[in-house]
Amino acid sequence: MRVLVTGAAGLLGSDVSKVFKKRGYEVIEIKDENDLDLRDADLTVDYISRCDPEVVIHCAGTHDIDFVETHPEQAYENIVSSTRNIVEACKELGCVLLYPGSDYIFDGEKSSPYKEADEPRPVNIYGKAKLSSEKAIMSSLKEYFIIRLPILFGSGGSKEANIIYKTYSLITSGKEVKVPSDQVSSCGYTVDVAEAFTRVLDSRSFGIYHLANGGSCSRYELYKEIASQLSLPAEKVVPCQSAELKRPAKRPKYTVLDTSLAEKTFGIRLRSWKKALEECVIEFRKKYALL
Repeated sequence: MRVLVTGAAGLLGSDVSKVFKKRGYEVIEIKDENDLDLRDADLTVDYISRCDPEVVIHCAGTHDIDFVETHPEQAYENIVSSTRNIVEACKELGCVLLYPGSDYIFDGEKSSPYKEADEPRPVNIYGKAKLSSEKAIMSSLKEYFIIRLPILFGSGGSKEANIIYKTYSLITSGKEVKVPSDQVSSCGYTVDVAEAFTRVLDSRSFGIYHLANGGSCSRYELYKEIASQLSLPAEKVVPCQSAELKRPAKRPKYTVLDTSLAEKTFGIRLRSWKKALEECVIEFRKKYALL
């Protein structure tokens, strides 16, 4: 099967490419806008048509929540317009689209895990853009998978977007890592997510699904566990309230995802986030020669 991956240099996209190649798929990588400007509709449709993939996995897009909040027009182009262009290409070719969605389409006011049928109420521009992208897909395509994901960790992508590298860099330079203890969510290891994508694409059960590693935690608990597994002083990770950080974008307080539909439909049940993090940190150490 020929699979085209956008954002193939990013945190998720890089592991999607690696996993699919290992599984024997023919992978076409669009790493960044130097390969293709996905905001250009004609270029995007023409490029993807010439590649003639059977599946497009659209991992590209701006993921910096605060940047999106302060640059809404630019962010909408990177997230929504690019997705619409991908949708047009998939529609023209008749190929399947797999789109990694976000838990940030929810407002965080629930006290139990979010299900696929729960009403989206995004509280920031990033969440609104991701929801607009979902709507663009659903209004034009029949053969699609929207896989909503939580906060992701992995060993790839840019240093700036990698929470493991961020934690390592701050603590080893003698600084504290101040992280909210009042934001609770699921977590996802990019390798496990990529492996799950292969299972999803083996089926024809199109639709919207939630996917995450087992368990949930606060941002503070996640970063503290990262420090601990890196053998760094965990006390350097300091809990705070979200409001203390005075970030441009509001964050939902609770976005734990109910993954039972994906378990039932695809037989996917990912290991606990702590177990996944252990493997991820080993890969991180290898990549940055920290063994």
